[in-house]
Amino acid sequence: MKILARAALLISMLALAGCGFHPVYAAHGTDDNSPVAMDLNNVAIDNIPDRDGQILRNELIDRMYGPDRPEHSQYRLKVSIHSNEAGLGILANATATRALLNMYADYILTDAKGKILAKGEAHSVASFDLLDQMYGTIASRQDAQARTLHECGEQIVNRLNLYFAERP
Repeated sequence: MKILARAALLISMLALAGCGFHPVYAAHGTDDNSPVAMDLNNVAIDNIPDRDGQILRNELIDRMYGPDRPEHSQYRLKVSIHSNEAGLGILANATATRALLNMYADYILTDAKGKILAKGEAHSVASFDLLDQMYGTIASRQDAQARTLHECGEQIVNRLNLYFAERP
């Protein structure tokens, strides 16, 4: 029985190797830098207004750039964010004990000439407690904002990874 299981494992591994599967970040030559990572490092990220924009831009910089930022980028990423907050857990006296935060990040990737290459919207949802103590509510809201901005940044980078990996 063990021999049959090992043979099945070996056959499945050989099938996976032969199907053309390769990781997005894998180097496809003798170079240690993958083409996708090099393209991501060639994207200039525009400033995003407000504190939430600063947090999201820093998330994108951390994920997209290697050891240094591009001097003469081939691409430009423009991101705008907006959010809304709704009360959840409404008590009998009409006060909310929990809130739901929806964060949206619209992004547009353009080339050096301004031609739109990719665009879309990242969306994330987080909930947080509305406490009697104001400091606790502020800390809870800031944590929810940081979580949603991190998730939006992940979505944008993943979609850009796919764009660069799939283009001819």
